[in-house]
Amino acid sequence: MAQRREPGVLVLAKELNGAIEKHVEDREYSPTYLISEIGGKLSRVLIAGVLDQLENRGSESDPFYTARVIDPNGDFYYLQAGQYNPEGASALSKLENGVPILCVGKVRARTPEDSERTYVSVQPEGVRAVSMDEINHWAIKACEELIKRINATKAFGENDEEYNKMNLTSREKDGMQLAKEFYPTVAVENYSALLYDCLTKLASGEANSEETSNFTGEFEPASSTSVNEEVIETAEEKHEPIAQEEAKEDVVEKEQTAPESSENESKVLQTIKKLDEGDGIYYDDLGIAVSLEGIDGPMLDEILDSLTDQGLIFQPRFNHYKEA
Repeated sequence: MAQRREPGVLVLAKELNGAIEKHVEDREYSPTYLISEIGGKLSRVLIAGVLDQLENRGSESDPFYTARVIDPNGDFYYLQAGQYNPEGASALSKLENGVPILCVGKVRARTPEDSERTYVSVQPEGVRAVSMDEINHWAIKACEELIKRINATKAFGENDEEYNKMNLTSREKDGMQLAKEFYPTVAVENYSALLYDCLTKLASGEANSEETSNFTGEFEPASSTSVNEEVIETAEEKHEPIAQEEAKEDVVEKEQTAPESSENESKVLQTIKKLDEGDGIYYDDLGIAVSLEGIDGPMLDEILDSLTDQGLIFQPRFNHYKEA
């Protein structure tokens, strides 16, 4: 049975970068969600801003693109796309710095063993160069979603009557419950300040750029859904089951893996099976083991995401991987 495509959630960069807690549901093919402090349940996101620091850190034959996207509030998203995400890499290769974009992609978070900081990034599935008017339209919708999560966070556990009146979706309610478990105390005023700052910049026109305001480019999507339709559909919470044809496309995409990618996935899967002593293998131990096979950190991250999406591995606990 094909798995349901996760909806693209509109989220500002500051909220996304603070979503450092992971959650995997007890169901087949569950993605790894990032939970934000105010209840965002994030797997696939729809982000927007101006492309910056776009760079191919690989080669022409084996590209690995990284970039920043400056959101309307001036905060940064971080993009990564390599050989395990050829659609995203191809889309980024056709763009240039300074271009306003909309991007649909999957989120991931990694905490290095020698660091207390968690790094959140987006793996682009579709990227479209747009006008600044479209960016501002997206920003208004993102602020509407932010307002909803702020108000729900304030009411959750404090004012049941007000909370029930919000008619939240089951996904939004799950996000609120998980956020409460992961973040017992949250400075909601910080997100209120974020909302105020973003709306102020939009009202004053600071989010616009004369150099790029008339730029409209080619869309390099991984799916056939137009970005404008996705913005409106996501903002209005129309998270209906996807059509059977789209589900079939997802399965086909997963099956169309390059031979080298499949070989490296097999190496990682075999290493997990070999070194797992019962509770899964720790990320850093896995990284050391597969580095001998020529698989570096960014490549390993993409492989782990791919194996998780295929339902071949899961995380029995944070940052530990086990064969499904």
